[in-house]
Amino acid sequence: MIKIFQLSIKDFLTKKFLILSFLPFFCAILILSAFMIFGGNEIFDALNQGAKTGDFNFLNEDKYPFLAKILTYKITRWIISAIFYTLASFLVVIFSVIMAAIIAGFLTPIISKDVNLKYYNIKIKNQPKFARILRLMIKEILIFLLLFLLSLPFLFIPIINIFVLNIPFFYLYHKFMLLDVASNTLEEYRFEILYKKSGGYMFIFACLIFYIVSLVPFLGVFLQIFFVINLSHILLNNECRLCKI
Repeated sequence: MIKIFQLSIKDFLTKKFLILSFLPFFCAILILSAFMIFGGNEIFDALNQGAKTGDFNFLNEDKYPFLAKILTYKITRWIISAIFYTLASFLVVIFSVIMAAIIAGFLTPIISKDVNLKYYNIKIKNQPKFARILRLMIKEILIFLLLFLLSLPFLFIPIINIFVLNIPFFYLYHKFMLLDVASNTLEEYRFEILYKKSGGYMFIFACLIFYIVSLVPFLGVFLQIFFVINLSHILLNNECRLCKI
């Protein structure tokens, strides 16, 4: 694990990968900035003002009388305010990381191939089919949505809501990183085996650490390429050891 980490840092600090790291970073920042400029800022301001004063004029009271009524209570405003600040901070970070991860995903074939040729030279003949990966992605998104819905009741419990909300997002992050990296480093039959094992304990642990790091603003956005390098090393190193047995 330590050796893989050292190799990953060495690779990441090369000119090629440092340049690639700025691509998802700047793209994520630009997309997030555009969202805030073209509408997102107004949404946050309206909710923030309503949470503080109880003035939800943007809500149609004739159409939603019950909702408008409960929003007049002080306890309701306090709950909404707590939820708003928690979710706003969390979702801004998550959204930026998702954007960076998606962009980094397009670079995964280049990164994984480079790592393989440089250290392992494993011949990959039959990679998983795109249709199979797409079906698995849809499946994981549906599971994520179910987990997210189950976590919603915990929004009303301060502190606990932060931890519970991270469960569905970590699940999605781990599964998508597995599908992305494994589909570019493994043959089809090995991919299916590893997918059933969720990538193995080392892969899961690495994803957990990377997810926690990703919650640090800007740091997670910039390091997405490093995460792909490290996860590629983990899977390719495991395949290399299996070939020697």
